[in-house]
Amino acid sequence: MAVTKKEIAEHLGISRSAVSFVLNNTPNVKVSEKTRAQVLQAARELGYWDNDNEVSPKICFVLYDRDDDDPRYITFLKSVAEAAGTHQYQLLFRSVKANRESYQQLELFLKEHKVAGLIVTGAVDELFVDMIRQTKIPTVFYWGTNRSDLNIMMPDHAKVSYEATKYLLSLGHKRIAFLSGSLELVTHKNNLQGYKQALEEAGITLDKSLIQVSKEENGYELCDRMETLEIDYTAAFCVNSVIQFSVLHRLKERRVGVPNEVSLIGVEFTEFVKVSVPQLTVFYQDPDELSLVVKRLIEIIRHKDDEPQRILLSKFGLFHGGSVTICNENRRGE
Repeated sequence: MAVTKKEIAEHLGISRSAVSFVLNNTPNVKVSEKTRAQVLQAARELGYWDNDNEVSPKICFVLYDRDDDDPRYITFLKSVAEAAGTHQYQLLFRSVKANRESYQQLELFLKEHKVAGLIVTGAVDELFVDMIRQTKIPTVFYWGTNRSDLNIMMPDHAKVSYEATKYLLSLGHKRIAFLSGSLELVTHKNNLQGYKQALEEAGITLDKSLIQVSKEENGYELCDRMETLEIDYTAAFCVNSVIQFSVLHRLKERRVGVPNEVSLIGVEFTEFVKVSVPQLTVFYQDPDELSLVVKRLIEIIRHKDDEPQRILLSKFGLFHGGSVTICNENRRGE
């Protein structure tokens, strides 16, 4: 027989109201993290169940207008799931396409599952942002938008692009291509800013022909265009590992040596990194910083602290892989 909230309170030696606050996820009520954890653990161990209020409150990871298996979001999703479990939240996943039917399905899903908060990422557009705001559900946007009226957390794309470009410069590369998806996206605009800053500080004049864009993020297209236009480069900064992976394969098909003839550096540690030959050299987000997205959402849920904030996550690591080396021109001078 399932136990009641009163029995959980007596078992822990705390007030019944404290137990109710935790199990009902009551907003604007301060309960210590220790007490919250004790209540949730006791509820599970003693077999508490309430049809109107499940033990674990839910947050939903919403991926917008991207493929469900897009490797750029898998690492982030795993970090969110781990952080949600640490805070005793259940994580749901929902993929949404850019059409009204998919919007309506999401609205029904959120109501049916009594979702307490949302983490939204993907190729977010203004229509979808407005739809999310209309739900009145606490939300943190990860990437995709730069609006000042939202809670946004995102990697410092300008910084990571700056660091990656500087790394190539330190190895003697000067003809560094910038290979990107659409520059209409905030993330890619910031990537370009960091790339330009690193070149400027190194005293290298920007060659606009080295900035190549593919709206579909197609590395094959980018490589073919560089070759057709006879644009010389010894290294390339790729804004993500999807582009980097396809660039690597196109160069190999054309018998261009990586990294001896062209070095490739990118951003994001995805499944492509280690399956590539050579393994990709990438900068990646510190996993501990990714968990801060969940922490921020829970602050909003529990304390109604929804004052819009834009927080940049700026800790990155470098996976050396094998797709970057000293510039060939420097080698010949040794």
